Amino acid sequence: MFSVWITGVLRTLVPSLWGSFIAWLIGIAPLLEPVQAHLLGLSDAILPVITALIIAAWYAFWRWAQPHIPAWAVRAVLGSAKSPVYVASHRAS
Repeated sequence: MFSVWITGVLRTLVPSLWGSFIAWLIGIAPLLEPVQAHLLGLSDAILPVITALIIAAWYAFWRWAQPHIPAWAVRAVLGSAKSPVYVASHRAS
């Protein structure tokens, strides 16, 4: 049970860290320097949305690529080489 939980947490946390890092790199890119002041004014409203989109794109791309790359690379980009499997529990009423 714990291994299923930790796999799910890793596969959420690691792509989130990668996506946040990429969003940060984009924010400090020299290419954006001419519009940096304008972007900083919008950052409170737009930055969380852009970061979430980058995280989603990161995860979707690597989920698509997962069958085609080595397990060590999947661990590096997604946190675990296996997908979490959740067992449904049914209770009699």
